[in-house]
Amino acid sequence: MKYSEFHRKILAAGWKFSHAEGSHYFYTKNGKLSEPVPYHGAKEFPEPLRRKIARAMGI
Repeated sequence: MKYSEFHRKILAAGWKFSHAEGSHYFYTKNGKLSEPVPYHGAKEFPEPLRRKIARAMGI
C-alpha cells in the first residue's frame, strides 16, 4: 500500500487532518490526537509500520 492510499483510508475512517510537522501528518478524532503518520506520497508504506499505526488508530 502506498502512503497516499493509507492517508485516504485514515480520512475515510473518520479521522480529520490536524497538522503536519515535516513529513509527518497528525489526525484527530473525538478529541484524540493520532500518532505521527509519515507521508511520502507514491512510495510504498512499510507493512509492519502501517499495521502498527492502523491498530493504534482503530482502522
